[in-house]
Amino acid sequence: MFGSKFIQITTGLLLCVSSLPGFANDKTITILTQQDVFNDYQQFIAGRDPVTLTQYGGPGSRRDVVELVLVQQALKAGGNSYPIKIVKVDNTSDSYNRFIKEITSGSATLGGNSAWLVDLKQINDKVFISEPSIRQGEFEAGLYTTADNADARLSKTLPQIQALTAVVAESWLPDVATLEAIKFKHVLKTQSWDSMVGMLGKKRADVLLAPFQPTPDLSMQAGGRKLVPISNVKVGLQGSRHFFVSKASPIGSDVAKSLNMGLAKLREQGTIEKIYRDSGFFNSATRNWERLN
Repeated sequence: MFGSKFIQITTGLLLCVSSLPGFANDKTITILTQQDVFNDYQQFIAGRDPVTLTQYGGPGSRRDVVELVLVQQALKAGGNSYPIKIVKVDNTSDSYNRFIKEITSGSATLGGNSAWLVDLKQINDKVFISEPSIRQGEFEAGLYTTADNADARLSKTLPQIQALTAVVAESWLPDVATLEAIKFKHVLKTQSWDSMVGMLGKKRADVLLAPFQPTPDLSMQAGGRKLVPISNVKVGLQGSRHFFVSKASPIGSDVAKSLNMGLAKLREQGTIEKIYRDSGFFNSATRNWERLN
């Protein structure tokens, strides 16, 4: 049910693959990501070797995209000797849950994007959980709206913001809890990032939570629309985020060891902080913005 088709990247070529089990049965690390991340990653990498990068801003850069780079650099720094392929989940209504389930089943070796510890604890019998890439207290997000939503953009006070309608994917538990704690009058729940963006475009919702971007005005392009944050306010999400490796993979234990060794080295070198800073996730422009929670 959770997908019979992936696309793998090999020397820049896209090849259709009809069955998943082959990924887990050979000695290749398959790093799984989601459709929208895959698209932006291609734009960001632009033919470069991800393990040699030292600057992490530019077209396509955002948190999920640079995490694909981070995980590959961590494996390299940790002494990994297995070849690597990036595979993606096909479009689906709930890509986050499917992303997790493909790894627990062993269809892919490793998640290329971090997940919340609260989600991973529920499957810790099926995955190796890495050291945190984003530590407790480090995750801050903006309340993003469409550029033409004047009511949302002009909201200044907490009561004005609470009167807006927020939208969130129902499987994003920390996001749901955060929005409900802020006491929005209306919180709409949907299935995916694409549908969240679509609801903003249709004016069914006013705001969604998203990490700050490295653009001069902190804006992002999503679903053909320009999204901008409400100025001078930000939200903190509780919890830490981690990469995770399938215990069903025959090389899972080796991969987990290399990944943790590499993350420790990159943390010590300051690379993890730089990756998130260059992508706009750790954003100096919002340092003095009011935190709503």
